[in-house]
Amino acid sequence: MPRNATTSRSGQRFYEWRSDRYWSVTTILSGGVPKPALLPWGIKMVAEGAVEAVEKGTLSGMVEQDREGAIRWLKGLPWAARDKAADLGTAIHEAIEAYVLGKPFPTWGPLIVKRMRHVEQFLADYGPTYHMTEASVFNRTQRYAGTLDAIATVGGRTLVIDVKSGKAVYPETALQLAAYRWAEFVGAPDGSEQPMPITVGAAVLHLTDEGYSFQHVESGRDVFQFFLYCREVFRWQEEFSKTVIGAEIPLPGSETPEQIELAEAVSE
Repeated sequence: MPRNATTSRSGQRFYEWRSDRYWSVTTILSGGVPKPALLPWGIKMVAEGAVEAVEKGTLSGMVEQDREGAIRWLKGLPWAARDKAADLGTAIHEAIEAYVLGKPFPTWGPLIVKRMRHVEQFLADYGPTYHMTEASVFNRTQRYAGTLDAIATVGGRTLVIDVKSGKAVYPETALQLAAYRWAEFVGAPDGSEQPMPITVGAAVLHLTDEGYSFQHVESGRDVFQFFLYCREVFRWQEEFSKTVIGAEIPLPGSETPEQIELAEAVSE
């Protein structure tokens, strides 16, 4: 869990700073950007898991012993894949931290070792100078916060950098990095507020089993404005959508004085 962050029962994340609450960048994007590929991906995870269990001869036994448990297991397969990706992300951040501090790299398990070797190769190829990693950044004016992966200078350019290890790099990465880049301050571990470092752009380090790519990502003011539009869609869903459908309109002549007064107040 990132520093200063809390996750609600519904899975939404927010940050607390000096008694104020800020929605997280990733939660805003999850609620404000359509993800048409997410449902097919989840269905695919469940279907592949079910077929594999049938081929191994384990699914029928699971159903016989605990039918509801088998259903819960199948439903949970997409989230298990997500948690596996989170474990890889943790290993990547540990490797970068070790690099910054000049410490030996940790030992990696067989499931992530290929991609971690590519992290080592990226560090050797580009020789980034890291200024901060895993920093909590806040925008008090726009009421959001997040944890950026790194700010580093690469080839003389200081960039906000994000690390992705999924199948592809998706366009909303630009929205995420623009939000980080245009944050107003860094929330330091000692409770102080530090100025947000000046950066000239953003980039993403994309890791696969086959190799890595280091790509420029648009993060200017125009992209930041689109992030704010997404934030407003998120606010609509979270704060306003539940309030716009009112009470049933009474039949003509059956209104109470209170209902008439309320209708007149709304129409003004």
